[in-house]
Amino acid sequence: MLMGSRNATRAAMSGRELRQAPANAHDLRRAAVLTSVAALGLLAACASPPRGGDPRDLVCNSAQQCRVIVTVDCAGACRASVDHPHVHARGNDVVWIIDNKPGQNYRFAASDGVAFKTSAGRAVFRCHAEAAGNRYACMNQRTPGEYEYAIHLDGTPAVPPLDPWIVN
Repeated sequence: MLMGSRNATRAAMSGRELRQAPANAHDLRRAAVLTSVAALGLLAACASPPRGGDPRDLVCNSAQQCRVIVTVDCAGACRASVDHPHVHARGNDVVWIIDNKPGQNYRFAASDGVAFKTSAGRAVFRCHAEAAGNRYACMNQRTPGEYEYAIHLDGTPAVPPLDPWIVN
């Protein structure tokens, strides 16, 4: 009797309701695989080194666009900051420019105003001061990778180094 009532219930269901339910175990496995792939993608994104995603990040499509502004804020302890914490240089040269506020006279340190922290970074980027220390330019050898660098400024009061990233 119970079996007969199940068949009667199935017969009463419309064709549309039957199509919405998973057709077989293959459909369930496919849904499980897609869910697993999506979860792994999210996990990989969380475990990755610094990448784009911050709206302040800079993606360079030409050397003329690859400009980073450096400012010093002295509300409390003086600290340097950049308008683009991650630069996606894409093989383009990069230029940093100091934007001094009234009464400030900061300049890039002559020998290491922009200094790459690894030998790989120093091999990819050849850097030098320009415009009496108000600008620092790095020629890019276009080797793919992620490179952490430090910005060193001279001026008073002293400012600790800032450590942003370039992605090539």
